[in-house]
Amino acid sequence: MGYYTKYELTHDANEAEGEKIREYIEANETVNYAIGEYPEACKWYNWAKDMEEMSRQFPSVTFTLEGHGEKYGDIWRAIIKNGFVKEKKKGTITF
Repeated sequence: MGYYTKYELTHDANEAEGEKIREYIEANETVNYAIGEYPEACKWYNWAKDMEEMSRQFPSVTFTLEGHGEKYGDIWRAIIKNGFVKEKKKGTITF
């Protein structure tokens, strides 16, 4: 059993840094599984630790990781920069 979340990663890196980030993701099995080329909902319990490590490799880049959990309304966004999760906000659904 476990909880599945669909992750989406964006960043503000330039093209050269973006290529290095892509290579880092491909080389890192855990991160690649969660946010690689064809990601599916998965169990990634250590996302904060893994993203902080990746952010330390690219300290000038701001990463935005969005999560959409399997339960209705479980939507959040985390901002990671310079090796730290700067903020994590839970989304709200309004009509």
